[in-house]
Amino acid sequence: MAKAPRKERPFPSKEDVLAFILESAEPVDDKEIARAFHLQRPERSGLKPLLKELAAEGRIGRTPQRRYGRPEHLPPVQVIEVTGTDADGELLARPANWRGEAQPPRIYLAPLQRGGALTAGDRVLARLTALEDGGYEGRAIRVLGGAPARVLGVYAPDAAGGRLRPTDRRAKSEFTLTPQDAAGAEPGELVLAELMHRPRRLGLGQVRVIERLGRLGEARTLSLISIHEHGIPTGFPPEAEAEAKAAGPIAPEPGAREDLRGLPLVTIDGADARDFDDAVWAEPDGGGWHVVVAIADVAHYVRPGGALDRAAYERGNSVYFPDRVVPMLPSELSNGWCSLNPREDRPCLAAHLWLDAQGNLKRHRFVRGRMRSAARRGFPTPARAGRRAPPAR
Repeated sequence: MAKAPRKERPFPSKEDVLAFILESAEPVDDKEIARAFHLQRPERSGLKPLLKELAAEGRIGRTPQRRYGRPEHLPPVQVIEVTGTDADGELLARPANWRGEAQPPRIYLAPLQRGGALTAGDRVLARLTALEDGGYEGRAIRVLGGAPARVLGVYAPDAAGGRLRPTDRRAKSEFTLTPQDAAGAEPGELVLAELMHRPRRLGLGQVRVIERLGRLGEARTLSLISIHEHGIPTGFPPEAEAEAKAAGPIAPEPGAREDLRGLPLVTIDGADARDFDDAVWAEPDGGGWHVVVAIADVAHYVRPGGALDRAAYERGNSVYFPDRVVPMLPSELSNGWCSLNPREDRPCLAAHLWLDAQGNLKRHRFVRGRMRSAARRGFPTPARAGRRAPPAR
C-alpha cells in the first residue's frame, strides 16, 4: 500500500519566528526553531537569512553561542544609526530599526579610521563590543549612508498585495507592498512607509508600512501630509528626551531669583493656545503705571551645547497646525516646566517697567524670578487683595 504524501507545511513567516523567539524562556538556536516549526533539513537553510534579518533590525539578540533571544544583548555586528553626540563630543548611536518597548542600549561610536565625519541619521555597519555599564562600543565596518527613505501615501490593495500612491505630487511613480508589509492597512488609508528596495532600472520600488495614520481628508491627516512634505522633525534624539525627563522644579536659591509669586500675573496667550509662556501684571503708580512682563525661563533647562539645545537649533521654532503643534522642545518642557500653567511655580525672566501717564518708559529693571500664574486670559482671575509688587530697587 502506497504511503500517503506528506502534507506540506507552510514555511513560517518572519513574524512567526520572532514571536517564538520572544516567547521562549531562554535563548534558542536554529535547530530548536526548526523543530518548533517541523522543518525538514532541506527547509532549514531558509531560516538563516530570516534570523540574520531579524538580528540586523534589532528585533532579536544573538549570543556568542549563536542562540537567539530578546534583544537585551545586541549581535556583534549590526547596522546602527547615529543619533548625535554626548556632552564630551563622543558620537552616540542606536540599533537601526529598533522596535523594542524599552529604550535601546546606548552605543558609543568610535571615530572613522580613514577620516570623514558622521552626522545624525547616518547608518553604519558596525562591530559592537559590550561595556560594563550595559552600553556598547561600536567600530564602523562600512558607512551605509542615511536612514531609509520614507514615503507618505494612500494604500490601495491589489491581487499581488497592494500599491502605495505618494501624497507628494513630485513623486513620479507608485510603490508596491506585499500583504505582510501592508501591516493591516485598509483601502484609502494614509500610511507612512519605509523604502525597502529601489528599482534597478524600470519598475516600482517596494515599501513596507511602518505607521497607519487614518483616513485621507481628516484634519489630522492633512497636517501629517504637510509635516512630511516639508521635512519637519517630529521626534527627538534619546539624549534630548532624557534631558527633558530629568527636568524638574527649580531649587530655592536665596537671592538668586526674585519672588514674584505674590503678584497675580496672568498669562496672555489665547484660549486656544497649546502652551503658555507670556504673562503680565500692572498697577497704578504715581499717575503712571508699574508693569511686570514675565516669560518662561527656557534657558534654565536648555543649556548651551546640550542635547536639548542641539535639537532646538535643528528645528528653530515650533510649528502650529489646526489640530496639533510640532514643538521645538519635548513635551516635558514645552507643555510642562517651560509653560506658565496657572497656579504652578515656574522659573521666569521678568521686566519691571515704570511708565508715565502717556505710556512713555521712565525706567526699567530685568530680573530672574520665580512666579505663579494666577489665571489664563479669558478665565476668571482669583481675588488676591492686598498683594503688591516688590519695592523698586
